[in-house]
Amino acid sequence: MRYFTYKLFLGLILFGLGCSSSENVVSESSVTQETERVDEPEVSKLISLNINEAVYFEFEKSDSTWDGTLTTHALNEEGEKIVDREFVAAQDSSWNDFNAFVEFLKIMNLPPQNKIEGWVPDSSTLPRRVYSFEVFDGDTTRSFSYQDPINGIRDYWQAQNVLTFVTFIQNDLRWVEKESIE
Repeated sequence: MRYFTYKLFLGLILFGLGCSSSENVVSESSVTQETERVDEPEVSKLISLNINEAVYFEFEKSDSTWDGTLTTHALNEEGEKIVDREFVAAQDSSWNDFNAFVEFLKIMNLPPQNKIEGWVPDSSTLPRRVYSFEVFDGDTTRSFSYQDPINGIRDYWQAQNVLTFVTFIQNDLRWVEKESIE
């Protein structure tokens, strides 16, 4: 009887340890999954802009903070487009007004240039500057472009807003080269 009681007692202890350790594994994995979800905030807005297929800006808004990257391209000896330089947002005081500029200039709601009432393309020359946008407002993604908006800057507020936005992101925001961060 004593031998049976000993085995029963030992079996219960092993069973208890087995159950408690599997419980801990389940708990740890669920904690890990929750931590991963917290670490990657959901992008609520996105603005992609490329200028002449050579300069690419990417802006993402997570929670209430905008972040950005800037990539420039060049042609190699074979004439292929390659990444020349990469920059990231400095996240200093120059970025404090970014959201206000996006809202004020209505970047998320700008119509395509060809949908502006009264706008007529200049078919006599090739465009010198093409600004291609892709915006995501949290629900939908849309694309639009502007060719040489400088030509319509006096007549169309949309052209003014595009050029003001481009001037702001190129001249007023501070960018840090990616290699200097790593």
